Amino acid sequence: MRKILCFLIIGILVFGVIDTIAENDAENKFSKSEILKFSKPIISEKDEYISIELAEKTSNSWEEGKPTLPVVTKVYTFPFGTHIEDVKVTFSDSIKIMVSKLISPTPKLYSKSILEVSKEVNNQEPVIDYSDISIYPDYRYSYRAGAGLKDEEHVIYLTVHLYPVQYLPSENAFYYSEQANIDITYNPPKNPITFPDEYDLLIISPENFKSTLQRLVDHKNNLDPPVKTILVGLDDIPSQGVDEQESIKYYIKDGIENWGITYVLLVGAGVEGEEIFPVRQAWIGSGQHEKYFPSDLYFADIYNAEGGFSNWDFDDDGKFAEYPKDVPNIDVYPDVYLGKLPCNNVNEVNTIVDKIIDYKAHNKMTNKILQMGGDSVTGDSEGIYEDEYAEVKVLEKLPGYTSTQLWASNGKLTKQNIANGFKNNVDFVEFSGHGSWASWASHPFNDEETWLPDETLISPYTGFLYIDYDIYMVNNAKKLPVIVFTACSNHKYTESPDNIGWKALAKKGGGGIASFAESGIGTGPGGTECVERYINWMEVKIFEELYNTKILGQAWSNSITEYCNSFELSLNKDDYKTMLEFSMFGDPTLAIEDGDDPKNMPVEKIFSHGILHRLIDLFPRFARYIGLYLQK
Repeated sequence: MRKILCFLIIGILVFGVIDTIAENDAENKFSKSEILKFSKPIISEKDEYISIELAEKTSNSWEEGKPTLPVVTKVYTFPFGTHIEDVKVTFSDSIKIMVSKLISPTPKLYSKSILEVSKEVNNQEPVIDYSDISIYPDYRYSYRAGAGLKDEEHVIYLTVHLYPVQYLPSENAFYYSEQANIDITYNPPKNPITFPDEYDLLIISPENFKSTLQRLVDHKNNLDPPVKTILVGLDDIPSQGVDEQESIKYYIKDGIENWGITYVLLVGAGVEGEEIFPVRQAWIGSGQHEKYFPSDLYFADIYNAEGGFSNWDFDDDGKFAEYPKDVPNIDVYPDVYLGKLPCNNVNEVNTIVDKIIDYKAHNKMTNKILQMGGDSVTGDSEGIYEDEYAEVKVLEKLPGYTSTQLWASNGKLTKQNIANGFKNNVDFVEFSGHGSWASWASHPFNDEETWLPDETLISPYTGFLYIDYDIYMVNNAKKLPVIVFTACSNHKYTESPDNIGWKALAKKGGGGIASFAESGIGTGPGGTECVERYINWMEVKIFEELYNTKILGQAWSNSITEYCNSFELSLNKDDYKTMLEFSMFGDPTLAIEDGDDPKNMPVEKIFSHGILHRLIDLFPRFARYIGLYLQK
């Protein structure tokens, strides 16, 4: 794995670009200029509003109570250590176009939490008059720099966001420009910044897990080519921060600079009050149901744009990632590819280490995905099943894949079908809907009172997929998929040692090899706009990255990085929460690529991964559910 951090500025692909680079040797200042050309905006009508599209658009503006306008974002990468002096954007003369209706407003957001379901979606949305707006936006561009990773190299990202269109509601008109000139002044590092190439992966765990994890370390070091791995116990980490969490983060920073690590694996559960591994809580609340949530991204966001330490506590009050107070100290971009294994005991460590070591023997790629979903925002004006719509968009990012679709719309969203679907040798499993730390569910069409999937003949639970019995029934011993939960709090491991995202991995004889999910309450709009931002945008992006990037940690990091780059112009509370709560349970170095055919596994190995473990657990669980039925 590469560790040299100095390279030429990556070329930028733009529409009609004229690119010049000049150097001022006297002051070590460089300049980069770029010309962007924009096409004429396209106006379309829908109900009482109009929408404006631009061929070059990369996203839309997103500010509550404000019009939706096209945004063009350009992303530049510079060598690590580069200082961005200034960015100036000059637009060509504005052209005025009259309109007959108001421009459509930013869509309303809805919670994806089972605990916080909105009851307002069926109400008629009020007509917005924009009487408090003279011109929107009142600025034409913004920019932001940050430190992150690109293809295992540390870089400085510069995002420049432009509004080619400005709206004047009082005049029933908007202005647009046909061209913008971007001028960047920057100072590259005087000398190439290089780090050692001693290790690739750093594993940090409690002391009592180390002997079990040594098998994983030996496995990684014996691969061809090896993933050079070092294991460090929590007791070996010196105190150099304001608390144990910050000391761990400083240790990771030292690991980058002294060993050249690129990947980090944190092992140990963090149930609040009983933390096995220290947890960094991010203080971005969601109404009465959540004041904070665990953010693993904290341990990966090491550097800020100046190469300094990204400490997430701007006001120094001991509450990290408060919005908006701490935003100046949140760089967001991951500086290591990070994974988490919230193991509660040595048995769980053994189980997941076995899965990781044996993964190649399970993973003959089949180009199949299992998808579950329904209508997560009932009563939207477009009348669509948001979960299913998002999963169609996911399938577009997986060319050559076939899907088993267990949807509310086709009547197949049942627990038995889900359990059987896991056994169909799928590469990926996708749950899109509502969630909690303990469960996942969705709705039938326009029916917010009913939850799916339905109950089975044995399960005492109705309407939800639960961590205990329902996940226990997933017995796909031969092949382990990557699981993506697009719902609230499915990775909120601080609530219980048996959160659903981890239970799906820690289960013996089935489940998955890794999972991606949110560790807190998330949001998203209804209708077809559900995939334009927030939680469902991340859902589509992570599958695109898994398909193209393959390596789990890189897929996680790239998804967060692109989210930040795409929407930095108008990042709000829900944006920060979307990025900070998105986490990955699994080995960050693991590659989702072709392995051995599980049909060729020895009989004794199949038996050891499936039937034996189920028999061991069968009697006490069976007795428990008989008791629950008697209570009913």
